[in-house]
Amino acid sequence: MRRTVFQVGMHTLLLLVVLAAAVQPQEALADSVGRRLQVTGTAVISASPDIAYITLGVETQDPSAEKAAQDNANIMAAVLSAMEDLGLSKREVTTSGYNIWGSTQILNRGTQDEQTVTTYWVQNRINITTKNLEQVGEIIDRAVKAGANQVYGINFDVQDKQDMQIEALKLAVKQGIAKAEAMAEAAGVSLGELVYMTESYSTYAPMTGYMALRADAEAATPINPDDVEVRATVELEFAF
Repeated sequence: MRRTVFQVGMHTLLLLVVLAAAVQPQEALADSVGRRLQVTGTAVISASPDIAYITLGVETQDPSAEKAAQDNANIMAAVLSAMEDLGLSKREVTTSGYNIWGSTQILNRGTQDEQTVTTYWVQNRINITTKNLEQVGEIIDRAVKAGANQVYGINFDVQDKQDMQIEALKLAVKQGIAKAEAMAEAAGVSLGELVYMTESYSTYAPMTGYMALRADAEAATPINPDDVEVRATVELEFAF
């Protein structure tokens, strides 16, 4: 009889030990995984642009596709010559697109005077890159006087943004740490080690959009670009 009681007691004790061993890792796991403080840090660094990208175009139209193409070629040759006179090299002035298409209209439909009219359009675009930002307005003016009648966009940028990205990243991390410390202090807990971190960037580069230009415009084209901005965002996760 004593032997039976002893065996039951041992089995009960062993079961309690197993349950205790199972509970302890779960509690430890909860402490190591569940207690996390997540914060976001952001910073923006701005700088004056040092390079400009200009896209200009010549658009012509005529009932004859051949005539529209020839007119376009003559005007574009004059534009390229004007750019060369400004000191721009062939590497700085490149063709970005060339299109020809037709548009057909039926005039006086249903009458004796009904006729079909087809107009052909030719579009030639060039990209211009310059580090002389003070020359951007003059580039546009000279191109317009030579016959360019479209501006598809002017983008300003910083050629090498690596230093800006690194500086923004440092400031974003500092802000994230400061926020985590403030939150931990307010919550009455001790901030632990950094267990996770990731980063991302975005850039704002000033630009102007599409403009239709007139060769008879008298005023000089004013160009005053905004600063280029680099934004860094970091996600930080601390134990506590």
